[in-house]
Amino acid sequence: MTAMLIAQQLSKRFHDHAAVQDVSFHVDAGEVFCLLGANGAGKTTTVNMLLGFLQPTSGTAKLLEYDTWKNQDICRRHMMYIPENVSLYGNFSALENMDYLAALAGMKLEKKAARSALEAAGLSQEHWQKPVGGFSKGMRQKVVIAFAFLKQAKLILMDEPTSGLDPSACRNFIEIVQQIKQRNTSVLVVTHDLQCAHLLSDRIGIMSEGRLVRGFANRGIGLDEIENRYFECCT
Repeated sequence: MTAMLIAQQLSKRFHDHAAVQDVSFHVDAGEVFCLLGANGAGKTTTVNMLLGFLQPTSGTAKLLEYDTWKNQDICRRHMMYIPENVSLYGNFSALENMDYLAALAGMKLEKKAARSALEAAGLSQEHWQKPVGGFSKGMRQKVVIAFAFLKQAKLILMDEPTSGLDPSACRNFIEIVQQIKQRNTSVLVVTHDLQCAHLLSDRIGIMSEGRLVRGFANRGIGLDEIENRYFECCT
């Protein structure tokens, strides 16, 4: 398979503190890779380097062969970041928020394409013209995922995507992630939630104290086994 994202010996130091140390992993096209770890494990610092917000102290991260620090503008055109709490303009409708996001990205929004993207992301048509201020977290996620479809993002980074979702919304979100994979788009999930990692990912990398201490395929194993592997590494 083709690797969409490659991190090689990625490290970040803040004065005497090593926040991330020699982290290496890859995410293939159409794959969901999960960075699993407790708060303070180095996940956020890693993501900030991938987004080009932090310069690595050493090592590299490449998206489509472009260095994420040296080629920030190119890389950001090909990725979408979905934070734990999605911020949209509450008084704007879903379509108006899409139009605003497009303007920020220097894109011209075609209404037909925007509607198709919202439909593909699973947001029902009755909500397209409604202010997003009344939307649930799951509905706001769908608006941002729709924009990721619109910009044809090759990589979507998700921070704690299932936190605060009820069981029905969580199930719906898993179905949407499957839609993303079918588009051959890569997904990097960052979470401390073992169940989230189990439900969403094809592969899991466990981070602890700034290091990627274990990686494995999430096939044919249950949540109990993931929990055992996690606590073996992190206690």
